[in-house]
Amino acid sequence: MTVLQCALAATVSLLVPQRDIAPVVHPVRVDPAAAVRFLDRATFGASNEDVIFVTRFGYEAWIDAQFAVPPTLKLPAMIQLGCAPDQPGQSFATCPNYDAIPHLGLLAQEWWNDALHAPDQLRQRVAFALSEIFVVSDLNGTVQNFPSTLSDYYDTLVRGAFSNYRQLLEEVTLHPSMGGYLSMAKNRQADLTLGTRPDENFAREVMQLFSIGLAELNADGSQQLDAWFQPIPTYDQNTITETARALTGWNYDGVAPSGSLLDFLLNYPRIGMMIAWSAFHDTGPKAIVGGSLLPPGWTAEADLGGVLDALSQHPNVGPFLGKQLIQRLVTSNPSPAYVGRIAEVWADDGSGARGNLEAVVRAILLDPEALEGYATRPLTFGKLREPILKLTGLWRKFRATGEVVLTPYLADEFFGQRAMGSPSVFNFFSPFHASPALQAQGLVSPELQIATHSKVTRTANALTFFIVSGNTDLPDPAFSEPLLDLGPLRQRASDPASLVAYLDLRVLGGTMSPETRILLEAHLATVPHLVPGLPDGFLRAVEALALLVISPDYALQS
Repeated sequence: MTVLQCALAATVSLLVPQRDIAPVVHPVRVDPAAAVRFLDRATFGASNEDVIFVTRFGYEAWIDAQFAVPPTLKLPAMIQLGCAPDQPGQSFATCPNYDAIPHLGLLAQEWWNDALHAPDQLRQRVAFALSEIFVVSDLNGTVQNFPSTLSDYYDTLVRGAFSNYRQLLEEVTLHPSMGGYLSMAKNRQADLTLGTRPDENFAREVMQLFSIGLAELNADGSQQLDAWFQPIPTYDQNTITETARALTGWNYDGVAPSGSLLDFLLNYPRIGMMIAWSAFHDTGPKAIVGGSLLPPGWTAEADLGGVLDALSQHPNVGPFLGKQLIQRLVTSNPSPAYVGRIAEVWADDGSGARGNLEAVVRAILLDPEALEGYATRPLTFGKLREPILKLTGLWRKFRATGEVVLTPYLADEFFGQRAMGSPSVFNFFSPFHASPALQAQGLVSPELQIATHSKVTRTANALTFFIVSGNTDLPDPAFSEPLLDLGPLRQRASDPASLVAYLDLRVLGGTMSPETRILLEAHLATVPHLVPGLPDGFLRAVEALALLVISPDYALQS
């Protein structure tokens, strides 16, 4: 442990965190660098307050405290702002700065401000991970015209982040945003006269993306192979067709279900789960995933329950979705043993419950590989930081104050990524993406799929701009985003080695490479500490932080 780390550890023992926690008989001492690494996985960036909390009370106490924090929701804020056009007395005209294409204005601002300031950081971080699995995008023409409905969909993920998977899957399935996005809403039984048949869009994606994946899996996430060493498919085209039939007859709430095809087709999204219109449901028998048979005469509700029960009970769900949550929070290439441990918790949380997401999240973050992988698996552990997480991390690590105003409108240009704005249901990147070099080693790097030359350059330029113009010491009058507190850096700027050591701890969790340390210290020694007209140490602080956040070291979350 460095002298700086020892000093910080001594300091935190004197501080009482401003947060209610479960009783802890004996404080648990956690190394500050380890606390930073842990919080970078569990939040939108390791704030100083959370580092102090984890350092003194330990990982489990922090997780317990986060589970107890009420969810921060977006729909109430949108209604208060007048941006809920499906609410009484509100319309697009009542929403200030509303921009339907492509950013949904204030909803995007709410997301960024919650990522930066919301107290329920673990819940918000998991909800963001879930939003990249259960994808709904505001680029869809139906979805983007109903910002409050989309707000409620994201709130569904926020509320469901620690709930039961089967419950969340049903809420996602019946949400009007999903109904519009993957066209399950207004899906009706075949009509031989009109030559129509049920839409298969949602039926396909609920299996491929939201539950079981394309191939049968072992508990450790590896594919099961047939006698010819080929992956065994989890379903076929007939399964898709039959499942689509089982999911017919659902539509937006708000209009009394009737036998009128015109009413069925002209209904539009509102807040509230979709409801069954029995006149448009296929009541014949259906053969669904796993060989289950739904008998004839079942209602739309019964058929839906049968499909979701079969999917949620499928042995693939734990390793398939558990691995993706590991990838989103911890590491792109978890070992089979790590995946297997999470799949075991998914199957049984210890009390007999299956799909307990609270238990799954806890297990993912506290697994030995998550906590020690940076040292025990240095060549394969970690993940690329998603572009927008680079900025939220920077802001939270340096106590940025103020509201996010313009960043949501520029996120596409700066980062090539924004919440609820992926180009397709397959998210911004595939969990299986790998460059040829990585593929040859059996490794993946999902986030690398959007790391184009132009986006890497624009992200670096944006981060530099946010540091140079967005700080409390010398703010640009035209800068309207949160302001960084560079005070801790300026205080150490007289000694380049001390400044770099602090950055290593505070930004990287002690994972700075020797090469970066040598280059950074050497460069900072050439930067004047005192510059007329600037606060003491300002130039060194800005240069040090700007160079570090565009370095390969910060690109990797360890």
